[in-house]
Formats: sequence, C-alpha cells, structure tokens
Amino acid sequence: MLKYLFSGLTFSLLLVVFACKNDSKPAPSTNTEAQPDPQLAQLTALIEKTPNNDTLYFKRAEVYYQLDGFDEALADLNKALSIDSMKPQYYHLLADVLIDYARPNDSKRAIDVLKLAANRFPGRIPTLLKLSEFHLIVQQHNEALGALNKILEQDPQNAEAFFMTGRVALDMGDSTRAVNALQKSVRLDAENADAWYFLGRLFYEKNNPLCLQYFDNALRVDSNYIEAREFKGIYYKRKKDFTKAFEIYRDMIVRYPDYPNPYFDMGIIYLDQDSLDKAYSNFDLAIKTDPLFIRAFYYRGLVSEQLGNIDAACADYSTASKMAPNYEEPKAALARLK
Repeated sequence: MLKYLFSGLTFSLLLVVFACKNDSKPAPSTNTEAQPDPQLAQLTALIEKTPNNDTLYFKRAEVYYQLDGFDEALADLNKALSIDSMKPQYYHLLADVLIDYARPNDSKRAIDVLKLAANRFPGRIPTLLKLSEFHLIVQQHNEALGALNKILEQDPQNAEAFFMTGRVALDMGDSTRAVNALQKSVRLDAENADAWYFLGRLFYEKNNPLCLQYFDNALRVDSNYIEAREFKGIYYKRKKDFTKAFEIYRDMIVRYPDYPNPYFDMGIIYLDQDSLDKAYSNFDLAIKTDPLFIRAFYYRGLVSEQLGNIDAACADYSTASKMAPNYEEPKAALARLK
C-alpha cells in the first residue's frame, strides 16, 4: 500500500511540475537532424531504438540541463521517472532543473521533489544533504537543520553534515554555532576547501589573525580558490600592512588577469594614501577588466572629482547610478556636483 501511495505522490507531483510548463517552447525533438548538439543527437538516436530505457532519458536530460534546455530536461526526467521511479539521482536532477529554471514556485516544487525522494529513500544521506542545501537556498533554516539532524543521528561523524550545519548557522547569523560546526567538519575532513574558507571569513570578521591560517588551508586544498587569496589581501589591507596586501594583489593579477577585484582593492589603498593618479589607473583597469563593475565607476568618478575633472566625474557617477538605481553614493555625488 505504501509503495502505491508513493507512486501516486510521484506522478501527482510531476503533473504539478508540468502544469506550469511554458507551452510556447518546443518539446524535445526525436529527429537527430534537428539536434544542434552531437550528444543530443546520439542520445536521441539511441532512444529511438530503445524507447523504454530510462537511463537514456536521464542522460539526455543532463545534456539539456547543461544547455539550459529546462523544458526539455523536465520532459525527459518525467519520462525517466515514469519508467523507473526508484533512481534517486533522477529526483536530484529534477530538483536542480527546477531551482535553476526559477519560474514562480519552482523553488517550492524543487523542495517537494527532494522531500518525496527523502520519503522514498529514507535515511539516504546524499538526498538529505541535498534537501538541506535547497532549504538553505530559500532560507528555510529550521527545515535545513532538521534534515541535517537526521543525517547526524545516523552518522555522528559526517563531515559534510557539519559543514552544512555551519553554512546554515552562518546564514542565520549565529557565528558561534557556525564556527563550532565548521571546525568539526574540518577535523573530520581536512580537504574541504569551502569549510576552511568560511572559517577564514568568520575569523576575519572577528579581526582574528587566525583567519590567515584558515585561508591558507583553503588554498592548500585548492590553489585556485580565488576568494581565499583575495581575503588574505583584504585582511592585510585592514591591518594597514599595504606591502603584503600589494604583494597578494599583484600575484592575483598574474594568476587571474581577467579578475578585476585586485585592481579595485589596490585603487582603494592608493585613494586612502592620496595617490590619486595611481588610484585612477587601478579603478580604470578594473573597469576595463569588467565593464559592469559598478563600484569601480563610482570610485573612478570620485578620483576624477578630486583631480578637478568634473565632467569625467559626472559621467562615471551617472553610469554607476544608471547601472544600479538603488546605489545612493553616485546619486548623491551627482546632486552635489550639479
């Protein structure tokens, strides 16, 4: 009886999902010549030969998802689940598609899918972890912690559950609980770069130099963890150790020439030191690297104003204000100059 109840839940849920489908979008084509992607063409050809192979529909849904073909991915997952509803990865991908599609109520549908999976596969830790992650995305903190507690009841040494508990606590503003959970996580799994990074951020907020050790551990695990490297520079900037800050920022520019933040951060230091020409140059480089860097436009305008170039300052303030209408500083600067 329970089996049939879950089966009914599955298909009623999927009917809700597809009731919201945009009818203006085409259904998945079974004509390989119409498929622009070779993987899709190959999978479609295989589906035509074995139309009841749920794995093929799932694989094609994965490809559609990577190509942002959300309607097509949903249709293929619906078909895969209608053939075999006992594959947890099908529910996981369905939730991913829904959360990224982001139509009205899709986040709720995604969570409902994962709740269904958690009921169908009770105690399955990857499903409970994913459910907690989705609850966190929509800021359902108590529900996220409830899913994580179920994991820790089964496996009190689950590093990923402690990591997610730390993330939830951090989102709730409970820094003490976040630190405790994240420290438990890294004791159990020292290779979680994200856990080290979030610990670094928490200790940076406390102005505690231990943050540098945590950022270094994140970089030990992942040498390309750009945020950890940048926050080391920000820490030194806060401590007025500009020599070390510049060393980190210049190293970042060599490593990541298309990343605008080091230019911006160096511009802020030069502005604080009244080195206006150097500040302008760095804000200008940040904008050239990222033409949508709104704060860089504002600060370049600020430097132009201090240099007496009012027209250039107004132009940058106006650009920043148009790009971010709620950004108060450039609007106030424009009003001041006009």
